[in-house]
Amino acid sequence: MRKKIIVVGGGIAGLTAAYTLQKDGFDVEVLERDDTAGGRMRSERHGDFVVDRGAQFVASSYRNMRTLVDELGLKPQVRRLRTGRGAVLRDGKFVSSDYGGLRAIWKARDLRLGSKLRLPLILNDLRRARRMLDFYAIEKAAPIDDASAHDWALRRFGREVLDYLIEPPFASTFTVLPENLSRAFVLATIHYMFSGFRLSAFHGGNGLLTQTLASRLRVRTGADVARIAQSADGATVTLADGETLAADAVVIATPGNHVARLCDTLTDDERRFFGGVRYASSIIVFVMTSTTEADPGVYGVGISRPEGVRLYGMAMENPKEGAVPPGKTMFNCAFSEEYAAVLMAKPDGAIIEALHGELRKLPLRGLDKTEGHAVHRWPELVPQFYPGYIRSLAAFKERRQRSDRVFFAGDYLVCPYTEAALTSGLRAADDVRTRFARSGVSAAATGSTSSRTD
Repeated sequence: MRKKIIVVGGGIAGLTAAYTLQKDGFDVEVLERDDTAGGRMRSERHGDFVVDRGAQFVASSYRNMRTLVDELGLKPQVRRLRTGRGAVLRDGKFVSSDYGGLRAIWKARDLRLGSKLRLPLILNDLRRARRMLDFYAIEKAAPIDDASAHDWALRRFGREVLDYLIEPPFASTFTVLPENLSRAFVLATIHYMFSGFRLSAFHGGNGLLTQTLASRLRVRTGADVARIAQSADGATVTLADGETLAADAVVIATPGNHVARLCDTLTDDERRFFGGVRYASSIIVFVMTSTTEADPGVYGVGISRPEGVRLYGMAMENPKEGAVPPGKTMFNCAFSEEYAAVLMAKPDGAIIEALHGELRKLPLRGLDKTEGHAVHRWPELVPQFYPGYIRSLAAFKERRQRSDRVFFAGDYLVCPYTEAALTSGLRAADDVRTRFARSGVSAAATGSTSSRTD
């Protein structure tokens, strides 16, 4: 009889775990609280516009995602962005920030000579830490998880580099200020991006990947999970309406800060770790205009606090094929975490009004020709890799006390990227397979997985 696995959470991590386990011969059911699976990798239509609710791009270096995309037959739908160039707001103007390496940074005209002369120090930091900088195993960087990115950059490179080279791209991408990011995480990210990071997107929306996975699985939407328990014989999942489901094991693929609340049978080591998982919150608003006047010709814009704008940044949707109708513009804006907290409970109209108050501080045209908005509130947008978190993650992965029937998936276990969430799903499936292989139970597992999860 096939082993029954319940996956709680239908985002990219949970769907990948479920799809992999199903291929391996397990009987798998996915429980998703929302009406549609996809989590932070969902797309939705607003007239002729396609809005990517969460994940905004896929990168050329996402090797596990590339493997899955090929297997699902979706490779023809992955299209290179027409431009991946970025900009930062400086002195009220958009200044190119196409910093694909130190050579590009050296040519940048917006950095003072003194700052440029200090930047090669980053090569020393990368070289000394190179054995610890692994995007797919961020826990290796635990020995250098000893300072915030803010303190490290300010001490090492000075205020200008912190304000206009470190803060804008990291805050706009992860909605987290440098004070709340570990220098280990920032070094690992820089190392990863320097190795090649060309941007693409799925034609018609990045939700195509999760939509395709969900179509090949048994997914139960509108299933609000209240409790997960485990025993020596199996696991149970209790829904908010009182229904109880039995399984041989459960993969919890919810945001990490929900795990301890859902499952009160964790080990002490696990409960301690999950108590320290934090998420950045924000509000993302998409602005749709009826002309191309508002398109600055770049993909992303990072905004530093000295500019006095309560946004971390904005991303243009026009470089994505199939996202924006011809002759129109769409871009999305991420409120600063502080301002988002003020606005979170307010109605959409008040949030849109607040956004346009901030947009008027930017060198944008065509905002008087706005024809629509989409407001997305994200109490848990991305996990925070704050100073000390990577050390905690390393201890969690080496823990001796482990749950026997409950397994975990989510980007908080790898890195705050879609590729990382997908990778965590592959690893959760491997953990389940290993667990039942130890007990002499075969679920038609096939092949080695080291090449796809390393």
